[in-house]
Amino acid sequence: MTPQPTVRALSTLVSCCLLTESVIAQGLPRARPEEVGLSATALERITTTLQSYVDSGQFPGLLTVVARHGKLAYLSSVGWMDAEHQHAMSPDAVFRIYSLTKPITSTAVMQLYERKKLRLDDPVSKYIPAFAGVKVYAGGGAATPVLRDPERPVTIADLLTHTSGLTYGFIGNTPADSIYRRAGLNNPHWTLAQLSDSLAHLPLAFSPGSRWNYGYSIDVLARIVEVVSGMTFDRYLDSALFRPLGMSMTAFHLTPGMEGHLATLYTRGPDGKLQASAPLIAPEYTSEGKMLSGGGGLLSTASDYLRFAQMLLKGGELDGHRVLKRETVAMMMRDHLPPGLTPITVAPDWPPGKNGFGYGGAVRVDSDTMVPGSPGTLRWAGGATTFFWVDPQTDLVAMVWTQYLPPAWSLDAQFQRLVYASVKGR
Repeated sequence: MTPQPTVRALSTLVSCCLLTESVIAQGLPRARPEEVGLSATALERITTTLQSYVDSGQFPGLLTVVARHGKLAYLSSVGWMDAEHQHAMSPDAVFRIYSLTKPITSTAVMQLYERKKLRLDDPVSKYIPAFAGVKVYAGGGAATPVLRDPERPVTIADLLTHTSGLTYGFIGNTPADSIYRRAGLNNPHWTLAQLSDSLAHLPLAFSPGSRWNYGYSIDVLARIVEVVSGMTFDRYLDSALFRPLGMSMTAFHLTPGMEGHLATLYTRGPDGKLQASAPLIAPEYTSEGKMLSGGGGLLSTASDYLRFAQMLLKGGELDGHRVLKRETVAMMMRDHLPPGLTPITVAPDWPPGKNGFGYGGAVRVDSDTMVPGSPGTLRWAGGATTFFWVDPQTDLVAMVWTQYLPPAWSLDAQFQRLVYASVKGR
């Protein structure tokens, strides 16, 4: 069912309306926009714009957050969590955050790096022996590829920066991608150990460090976390990140507290209208699912992820709980790609601004004043159109989330322009 243009769902501005109790409890302290150097009038244009997207049937519903100087200054929810049943989008909605899991996994790796449990130049084979025999695609078809030895081993740093040579298979269309598609890697009943060993027996798309390519790198990192910590990945995240940061609504499987709050996932049907995916709760989000995907497996809420993002903005600490050293966060939010690999791009409508890649997300490296944003901004996205960024120069966190496949990068670009238009003194 496509939302009717005449029906408007809940729309909330923090400056004038009360938030739900869960958001107040889990999110950040509230402030009026002007108290943190933002224009309330400009922020209201975000709500108007996003409501127009819902009214036109472009998206089912959207949730947006802007925080500055450690305070939540703007929250708006428009449209529907479930359009068919007219369940309004809510600040406590649970989202499939897909690749927004990656910055969290990268943070876990950097914790172990801080504790000298691993080195970033360690070969992956030190923790996953199967990677000692990894080969590189050198020609031929997917059925009978020509393989060669890599110029050097895959390292943990290669995994963090997506320069490992691993690919996804469902994004590119190279022979290496075809080999990955044939391997049937997207199996929710596999463990991280099974996935990592399977990846080690597939050819890399290129020799490590020579190119940037989006792929399964962060899932392999999740397995390394398990090996180094001696814990399953979900248990490690819960003890080392989620509990210290107060992220009680973030998990790989649907918890009792999430029931009734999971937003419906939408795609575009044959008629061009929004179409709900089925089932609402896929096997990977239930107790049947064994894949604790470090690259894309988490469920979360905007308030939980805001706390994670604010921790990064504050240099590894939130509400007295330090999960990373300040210098480690600075390392994560610095471009680590050689000049020849920057800028990166994921899609034709990738947001404006020149981006390299840090340890956990894209890092803006240019200072073009004609493009909104600041150098040093860390950003990433999830496959169902969930976007976030952390801007240390402006001391700002912004997020726009919906549940729509494939990811609509143009939404992030438009949201970016609207948010920075509200920042006073720019």
